[in-house]
Parts: sequence; C-alpha cells; structure tokens
Amino acid sequence: MDSRKALLLQRERLIRKLPPLSEVIRGSLIERRLRCGKPNCRCAEGEGHHVWYLTVTFAGGRTEQVTVPERWVPTVRGWLRNYERWWAILEKVSAINRGLLRKRWLGRETHRGRRGDVRKKRFTG
Repeated sequence: MDSRKALLLQRERLIRKLPPLSEVIRGSLIERRLRCGKPNCRCAEGEGHHVWYLTVTFAGGRTEQVTVPERWVPTVRGWLRNYERWWAILEKVSAINRGLLRKRWLGRETHRGRRGDVRKKRFTG
C-alpha cells in the first residue's frame, strides 16, 4: 500500500473511533462540600452538603457553573471523556492532513472552467 493510501486509511480509522458528538461536553466536574448556614442542619458540624458542578471557562475569563445532580455525574464524566477523545483524535487527524498537504496528496486538483474561472474538484479521498 502506498503512503498516501496508508495515511487516508489511518485517518478514516481515527474518524470511526469518534464518540457521538451529541455526547460531548467541555468543562471540569468539581465536587464541593457546602454549608447551608442553618444552625440545626447536619452540615453545621459535619462535612457539609455534597454538591457537584460542571465548570466551564470561556474566552475573556467568564466562567459558568452548572449544578449536576448526583445521578447524572456518571453521564457527565462520560461526556467529558468523550470531549477529550474528540480533541485527541482531532489532533491526530490534523497531523495526517498536514502530512497529506506537505506531500501535495490532498486529491483536490484545480482546473479552469468554461469561463476561465478556477474551480475545485470535490475531494474523493
């Protein structure tokens, strides 16, 4: 198998490993213990109320926190792992595409149309 085909096959295999995009979330899952302030509550003397948050920081430094119910923590953890998998695979696909570009193996040839304008053929892989 030639190098171009090997890279294209490797890229296709990576893309097939992507988790569903609908099950992706960016952020950090944080566990906290809070005190509610009620003097007779168990949290006044003990560990505090157990609370989970999804924290997301945006460009410009704005941070958003979303309370996550305890029963949803496993789902959110899975979505966070999926996000990390997407990024890892995206970086690998990008590296393959850079390699294809360096070798001029993109498969996108330009040609002149009837009016002399440059048109691009569709990528066929």
